[in-house]
Amino acid sequence: MSAEPPADTLHRSRTGWLMLAGLGVSYVIGGDFSAWNFGLAKGGWGGMMIAVGLSALIWIALMMTLAELSSILPTAGGGYSFADRAFGPLAGRLTGFAIMVEYGGAAAVVAIFIEAYFKSLTGIGGLPVILAAFIIPVAIHLRGAKEAIGTVFALTLVAIAGIVLFGAAMAPAFSPAKLFDMAPVGSGSAFLPHGWTGIWAAMPFATAFFLAVEGIAMAAEEVVEPQRVLPRAMIAAVLVLLAMAVILLLAGPGGAGTASLADRNDPLPAALNAAGSGRAVVMIVNIAALVGLGACMFSAIYAFSRQAFALAREGHLPAVLGRTNRHDVPANAILIPGTLALVVALSGEAEGVFVAMVFAAMVSYLFMTAAHIRLRRTEPGLARLYRTPAGGLVAGFAFVASALLFIACVNASPLWSLITGVLLIAMVGSVTGKRIEVTR
Repeated sequence: MSAEPPADTLHRSRTGWLMLAGLGVSYVIGGDFSAWNFGLAKGGWGGMMIAVGLSALIWIALMMTLAELSSILPTAGGGYSFADRAFGPLAGRLTGFAIMVEYGGAAAVVAIFIEAYFKSLTGIGGLPVILAAFIIPVAIHLRGAKEAIGTVFALTLVAIAGIVLFGAAMAPAFSPAKLFDMAPVGSGSAFLPHGWTGIWAAMPFATAFFLAVEGIAMAAEEVVEPQRVLPRAMIAAVLVLLAMAVILLLAGPGGAGTASLADRNDPLPAALNAAGSGRAVVMIVNIAALVGLGACMFSAIYAFSRQAFALAREGHLPAVLGRTNRHDVPANAILIPGTLALVVALSGEAEGVFVAMVFAAMVSYLFMTAAHIRLRRTEPGLARLYRTPAGGLVAGFAFVASALLFIACVNASPLWSLITGVLLIAMVGSVTGKRIEVTR
C-alpha cells in the first residue's frame, strides 16, 4: 500500500491541458456576463473596444511570462512563489495576499451577479441566493480538486454555448448606429463620447474579459508534467476569451444599444429583451449565464483557497489554513476566506468590488512580471522547460501595462483602491514569515 501523502501537499492528477484551459476560462467567464459593460459608461463603445484590444495584448504577454515561471516553480503558490524566489519573502507575501484579495473579490462580485441574474430569471433574489452561490460550490470543493475541476469544465462549456447563442440571437438586431448611441460629452465624438480619456477610464472594466485567467498557474502543483501542460492551457484560454469578448462587444451594444447596457448587472438578458428576442431564448441565455457565473465562483474559490494554503504552509498565514482534509483538500483555506468573501458580497457594491479586485490583481502582476525579468538576470541557469519568446521585452511590456492599469484603478475608484491598499498593507504587517509545520 502506498504511503499517505504529507498533510501540507496537494494531490497530483493527470488533468490535461484542455481541462486546465477550461479552468482558466472559468476563472474569467463571470466577467463575460457582467462587469465589462460598466466600461461602456466610461468610454462609450469606441473607448471600450480600444481598451479591450489593449487588454488582450496585456494578457497575452502576461500569460507567456507566467508560462515560463510556472515551468520553473510549479507550486500551488503561483505568483507568491515567483516573487518570493526573485525578491524575497516580503515581496512574496505581498504578492500572495494580493492574489488572495483578487480572487476573494472575484467570488464576492460573482455572487452579486448571480443574485441579479437569478432574480431576472425567477424574480427571487437577496440573501438566500447569495448564500446558495457560496454554499453549493464550497460543498463540491470539499470533495476534492478533481471533482471541482471536472465540474467547472462542464459548466464552462455550457456557458460558452450560451454566449454563442446570445451572439446568434442578437445578430438580426445588429446596427452599427446602435454602437454609437451615447451622446458626446464636451469635445467627445460618437466613437469616443468621453474623448480619449474615456479609453483610460474604461481600462479597468475591459479587464473583465481576461482578469484572473492567470489562476491556471496555481494548479501547477496538482498536475503531472506542468511544464508541458500549463503553457498550452494558458495560451488556449486567452484565445477562447478573446473570441468571446469580440462576440459580446459586438452583439450586445450593436443589438440593444450601448447606452442601455452601461449600468446593468444582467446585461445579456437586458440586451435580448431590448432586441425583442423570444422568451425562450432569453431564458436559455439567462440559465447559461448562471451556469457560467457558477463556474467562475468554483474557480475563484479554488484560486483563493490554494493561495491561502500555500501562504499558510510557509508561515505567512495561521497554520489552520494549511491543513488538508481526508480528500487532500485545504478545507479551512476554503471555508475561512470564503466566509469573508460572503460578507463583502453582502455590500452589493459590484462596481466598487470589481475595481478593488483589479487593483489587487495589478499589485500581483507587477511583482510577477518583475520576477520574470529578475530571474532571467540573476538565475539564468535555472531549468526552464518553457522559455517566453523575447522574454525580457514581453515581461517588460506586461510590467509597464500593469503599472498603468494600477493607476487607472485609483482613478476609477479612489475609495475602493484605498481600502484594498490598506488591507494589503495590514495583512503584510500582521505575519511573522516563519515557516509553520502543518497537519491534518
